[in-house]
Amino acid sequence: MEFNHDFENYSMPEDGLKNNRKSLGKMVKRYRRKMFLSFVVVALVAALIGGAAGAGIMRYVSTGQTQVVNRYLPLSSDNNNFDLITNIVKTVSPSVVGIDKYTNGYGAYGNSYVQEGSGSGIIIDSQGHIVTNNHVVDGASKITVNLSDGRKFPAQLVGKDAKTDLAVLKINATNLTPAKLGDSSKLEVGELAVAIGNPLGDSFAGTATAGIISGLNRNLQSDYGPVNLIQTDAAINPGNSGGPLVNSIGEVIGITSIKLTSTGSSSTQDPFGLFQSQSVTLEGMGFAIPINEAKPIIDDLIKNGYVERPVMGVSVQQITKQLARQYNIPVGLYIAQVQQGSGADAAGLQAGDIITAVDGTNVTTFNQLENILNKHNVGDIISVTIWRNSKTITVNVKLMSSSSVQ
Repeated sequence: MEFNHDFENYSMPEDGLKNNRKSLGKMVKRYRRKMFLSFVVVALVAALIGGAAGAGIMRYVSTGQTQVVNRYLPLSSDNNNFDLITNIVKTVSPSVVGIDKYTNGYGAYGNSYVQEGSGSGIIIDSQGHIVTNNHVVDGASKITVNLSDGRKFPAQLVGKDAKTDLAVLKINATNLTPAKLGDSSKLEVGELAVAIGNPLGDSFAGTATAGIISGLNRNLQSDYGPVNLIQTDAAINPGNSGGPLVNSIGEVIGITSIKLTSTGSSSTQDPFGLFQSQSVTLEGMGFAIPINEAKPIIDDLIKNGYVERPVMGVSVQQITKQLARQYNIPVGLYIAQVQQGSGADAAGLQAGDIITAVDGTNVTTFNQLENILNKHNVGDIISVTIWRNSKTITVNVKLMSSSSVQ
């Protein structure tokens, strides 16, 4: 069999050339259409990925086998995730202050102030009010505030609340940048969280660390009862206390307060006794006071200088089932001390009594007693059932203001 390789001498009829040109044109058009459809699909996938990364707002409209993307907010450098934390820090940092606590001491020239510790705070209004932790300023004889622009001012303690570990200071300054307070009830686990503060003092002022919201409604037990906290893995260190925990749009959603570290024999490493002195290595266990719970406390401190809560005027200790069996006494709350002149004192309650019920509801823990009292107002009268010398007695107690016991 022979093949004719004389292509140069081959000629196509005029009509055949026209027909083939038409066929070729149709083929090219079909190819372009297919390529366009492929391009639209690729572009759509890229847009979806870009939208997830850049938080662009889009609408998808179905048109047969294709989808058209309408961008209402075009992606730009302003919406770039790589700039997100940078912009948050730029926005919030002017509202973050350093706080130095001084106590009375004795120096080479007689009595003087000795710096005892430092922490962070948040400017919350243009009048100079600053919120921080109570433990940052507790026991201070003198307090100074260092602004992000380098200015320093003496601070007045407006009020503090040990129960919630919150305090409010005030400085006389102008050109302040108040932080924007957010809504901690809308938080979800996994959201971005940025902590800004002064870990280890002024040498590291304005330090920013980023992480996520690791958990919500973490109920930890403090010396003043249970506290509800936000958990985050954003690095929190000594000196961060009182600084802001911020969401992705630069709103303060928490006030950093506590960090759990490696535990051992020292109770200061495990302030809540969660691990009973076991040797446990912990990383990324930071906690913040939710801003929604802090707001009413802050308002009370600014208005009154204290937080008014209804109290009975007793100090109590919990009697567990084990102790109850051991000493043949009922489960309840043992009254260790009665404040003189309180409602409990007027009702005849005594140290050694055991509270078993309040308003007809059995109480076996401090949390249960707190929940009942928080439903009342100062001046309300509650019924308290106690066990004394193997007898059960019910008395009426008038609730007093917590300000009278501070």
